[in-house]
Amino acid sequence: MKKILLLSTGGTIASAPGEEGLVPKFTGEEMVKLIPELRGLCHIEYKEILNLDSTNMQPEDWLTIAREAYTGLKEYDGIVITHGTDTMAYTAGALSFMLRGLSKPVVLTGSQVPIESSLTDGKKNIYDAFKVATSSLKGVFVVFNGKIILGTRASKLYTHKYEAFHSINFPEIGYVEGEDLKILVPPPENKEMELQFDDRLETDVFLLKIIPGTKPEVFDYLIESGYKGVILEGFGLGGIPYLGRNLLLGLEKLYNHGIATVVTTQSVYDGVDLTVYDVGVKALKTGVIPAYDMVKETVVAKLMWVLGHTRNLEEVRKMMLTNYCGEIIL
Repeated sequence: MKKILLLSTGGTIASAPGEEGLVPKFTGEEMVKLIPELRGLCHIEYKEILNLDSTNMQPEDWLTIAREAYTGLKEYDGIVITHGTDTMAYTAGALSFMLRGLSKPVVLTGSQVPIESSLTDGKKNIYDAFKVATSSLKGVFVVFNGKIILGTRASKLYTHKYEAFHSINFPEIGYVEGEDLKILVPPPENKEMELQFDDRLETDVFLLKIIPGTKPEVFDYLIESGYKGVILEGFGLGGIPYLGRNLLLGLEKLYNHGIATVVTTQSVYDGVDLTVYDVGVKALKTGVIPAYDMVKETVVAKLMWVLGHTRNLEEVRKMMLTNYCGEIIL
């Protein structure tokens, strides 16, 4: 029987009513006891590492989770991480870069409704997560509402629906239905021969959504605040306005100050292509890096990870456009 380690970090799934709304309360062991279907599936051990509403999750907490998972992978056949849904996609992306060369599954799950509620989706999600954790899959995955999603392709699209997460610009890896696990698409192969724990992160990264009326002066603030990387959510295929309020001047300032700038899109699907319209071509000429089809949560995690390795803008560009764990298709 396989041994699986459950790492608990809090989230809605572990929450109960408090004085000012839901707060994390239940331990991993307490949650598992509510799911008799898990008996006989695997041997489960538990570790409480955080107790957070995931809105409060910080990059430093990703390091804690990654370190515990890395240590656990030496002894266990798989890892399940219960996590709040609000920032789960960011954590999944970060773990994908910090835990390289995985030969076992690392599975994140949570719920939209607390586990003690009669309407909870948490029991099914935890069962499904353990089902995936006992499989032969290798890599980081989000398992939610029966879907198996590659960690670098997950994004939360719904605040209430059980189907909270979608796989963006990449097929779902598979699904769990009852006791059956079906693999639809094999996950990308690991390029590393051995498991590596890479904890180098630069957390001074800012994501800015461009709107009609954004002032170029906002880039002066980003420079003065010491940010090392900036991600811009442009319009459509990634367009950045240059008439009226010319934001290209701000992009040039960022480049001249050695600040890596990545352009993604406010649209959920299809990604960016800065070569189609002049509002993209002009942005490209300022030195920005196109995110192509990467999920914005993954762009955040990847840029932090890349900047933890280099500040050289050409090296940053090269690494951001390298596919490490299925996060980008050029």
